[in-house]
Amino acid sequence: MRFLLALGVLLLLACPAPAQVAFPQVTGIPVPLQSISGRFSSLNPLNPRRCTYRKISGRVVSPRLIMVEEMDCGRSGHDNALVNIQFSNPADAAQMVTGRNVVIAASFKRAEEDREPTIVAEFLIAEKARIESADPIGEAVPAFTSYMICQPPELDALARQLGGELCVQSTIVASLAAAGPALERAARAPSNAAPGDDAPGDPNDISCRRDPKVSDRNLAAIACARGSYWAWYKALHDPQFSMPAPP
Repeated sequence: MRFLLALGVLLLLACPAPAQVAFPQVTGIPVPLQSISGRFSSLNPLNPRRCTYRKISGRVVSPRLIMVEEMDCGRSGHDNALVNIQFSNPADAAQMVTGRNVVIAASFKRAEEDREPTIVAEFLIAEKARIESADPIGEAVPAFTSYMICQPPELDALARQLGGELCVQSTIVASLAAAGPALERAARAPSNAAPGDDAPGDPNDISCRRDPKVSDRNLAAIACARGSYWAWYKALHDPQFSMPAPP
């Protein structure tokens, strides 16, 4: 018996312990890309093509977006276009102060998706980007434009209660302390008005619309914005109109 016990101990010592399984770390929900107008977003826009640009300059809209006055890449030239910035070093996003002028060096590409009979959502993307130069932070100006944010973390609880995706004008999300109650009332009673319909009432009033085309092409959404934003979007259907969205 002692011999068998000793043999068992030797076998246990000789066999390596089972390897521990390393599970991948959850890094969060992918960040959608914004179209050049800020009206649409997509996780993976179609038909990507390379641009000849090596660097661009523009004003910071968010840690992942800048607005350039003019950019000619692909279908035609664009005025006041949003460009998605994907940094080689994510820490560089800390330098993206809203309103700051920056020069971005990167590998640029363009993609597009059909969203409506008369509108093609176009996306400009700066890959492996780095900030080559920037104005002093003290010279940055307040937010000067807005865009749609789909599924902002600040509104996760409300989106779950609504049972669907929630897309909200960025400057509303930035002022939730004041705008939150009006936003929630509007989100709980979205209208069936089309995004291009007139928005009656005060231009600052928040309203929400059932809008399957505001976000990723595979996702339906409720879109919420101020009246001035809906008026801007109606004008956007004119091919000659290129003004950025209102704050």
